[in-house]
Order: sequence, then structure tokens, then C-alpha cells
Amino acid sequence: MSYPWLTTVWQQWQQLLSQDRLHHAMLLISPAGCAGDVLIRQLAKTVLCQNGVEESCGICHSCQLFEAGTHPDCHSISPQDGKAIGVDMVRQCNHWAWETSQLGGKRVVLIEQSEHMGEAAANALLKTLEEPPANCQFILTATELDRLLPTINSRCNKWRLPLPPEQDVKRWVEHKLMQSIKLEAVRLNGNAPLAALAFIEQGQDIRHQHLLAGFHQFLSPPHSGLFSVADSCMKDGHSSLKWLSYFLVDCLKVQQGAEQHLIHCESAPLVRQIAGQLTTVTLLAQIKGLNALIRELESHPGLNDELLISDWLSGFISAT
Repeated sequence: MSYPWLTTVWQQWQQLLSQDRLHHAMLLISPAGCAGDVLIRQLAKTVLCQNGVEESCGICHSCQLFEAGTHPDCHSISPQDGKAIGVDMVRQCNHWAWETSQLGGKRVVLIEQSEHMGEAAANALLKTLEEPPANCQFILTATELDRLLPTINSRCNKWRLPLPPEQDVKRWVEHKLMQSIKLEAVRLNGNAPLAALAFIEQGQDIRHQHLLAGFHQFLSPPHSGLFSVADSCMKDGHSSLKWLSYFLVDCLKVQQGAEQHLIHCESAPLVRQIAGQLTTVTLLAQIKGLNALIRELESHPGLNDELLISDWLSGFISAT
């Protein structure tokens, strides 16, 4: 297995494969940035392999077709362009499930980010999961189990990909980059190894520090640089707003004496400084407002981000 944190779940799946006890509908709950897609593709490839049972052989015709992305018995759907998985896509899955295998073996249907199925789409899949066709393996993924409709949840064999300890993630990223990184880079990305790696590789760590510096300057009288901070918030999409949300929650932790749990552990001096500048009432109100803003922007693309962010930032001025 290419990533060490996938090994435990993969070995358990291998045991099920060896005993021919793999459930017809496997559901992997995997946070973004943890390579859950690598794990489910390894399972799909092994299920389709003409030689292997617990591991794909890599040399048979099925394995070669899988690697080329042209396997006629492997089908997948996922949300496209930010849109939900529609009922027509799921009906296509049902059609694939009942087709005759073109290679004379099993068939695999992958449904990625299945929590993005609407109710109609989930209901279209439900009957197939309840009465599955022979030799068809469904493999579903979700980043958040709570967002998956209970009707689908209850008919799958659920597996949660455990996040590795933060120090293990830090060492893994440092090994990949051959440089030291801050622990807060790991914490900002929820201990997800690939997300933390991309955070450094894409220079987000530098933009994150610039954002905090600009935010600090804005909060200090005479509150200059509001539009500069708003502009910085738009450079990494909604990620920048989430960084500010984490930072403000850290300020609240300092005020409440929970400093040992800071996400911004290396930036603790700045956290303490801003925590001393803002009242608890202001912090709570601005955190609530920011989280609502993030949900609004994610739910309604096309809004005037800069205007809405600037309006939220002005709440710090009116509170002083």
C-alpha cells in the first residue's frame, strides 16, 4: 500500500477477500486529503483481478485494463462541477450493475462522495442495494457520514479511515519535502497527510502567515487594510476564511485558559495578542458570523465574495 496510514484498513479488507466475505456494498468514510480514493481503487482492482484474491496481480488483462482506465466492468460516478449526484447518474449505475460482465468476471460500481446524492438519487439506488445482482461489487465513499442519507447508510458495510497521529503526519510530510514544517500546518488541515503536503507545496503556508499578519494590522487602530485582508481571504477560496475561523477560535481558547489545544501552536504569541484586544462577546459574534458566511458562500456560488467578506470584517470596527 502506497500510504502507510491505509495499511490497517487494507489488511482487514484483504482478510475479508480471502474468506469471500466482502459485503456487496462497501462504504469508506475518509476525510479529504487522506487518499481514500487510492484505497477504494486498490479494492476495485483486486476484486476484478483474474488471478489474485487478496491482492491484484498487476499483470493479467483485467489489471492492465484497470490501470489504463478502460476496464469495461468498472464504472464510477462522482459529483461534477460542484453539482450533486443526480438521479439519472444513479440509474446509470443500476444499469451497469445488472449488465453481463464483458470479461466474464465480477463488476464494480464506484460511487465517490456519495453524501452528495440527493433523496431521489438515493432512493433510486436503494432497491439495488437491497436486492443486489450477483457478482456486482458496490464501493462508496463519503467524507462525512452525517451527510449521507440513513437509507443508504444502513445498507452498507461501513469503514472509517483513521487519521494518523499529527506527529506521524508531520514526519511524513517532512520526509516527502525534505524540509521541516510547522505543526500548525498539520493541524490546519485536520491531520490529513496529503492536504498538509499540498498546503506546503502550493505555498498556502506562506499566504496563511500573510493573512494573519494583515488581519493583525487591520485589528489594530486605526483599522487600516480592511480591503487588503478581504483580498487575501479570496486568494485560497474558502480555505482562507476557514483559517481565520480557526484562528479566532484559538483566541477564544486563550481567553478560556485552553491554550494547550491551539491549532495555531507556532503562532501562539499572535493569538495571545489578539485575544487580549478583543472581548469574548465580539469573538463569539464574529466566529458565528464567519461560519455562517462560509456556509452561505459554499451553498450559493456566484455571490459577491469581496463585499460579503468586507461586511463581516467591518463587524470588528463597529465592536470597538
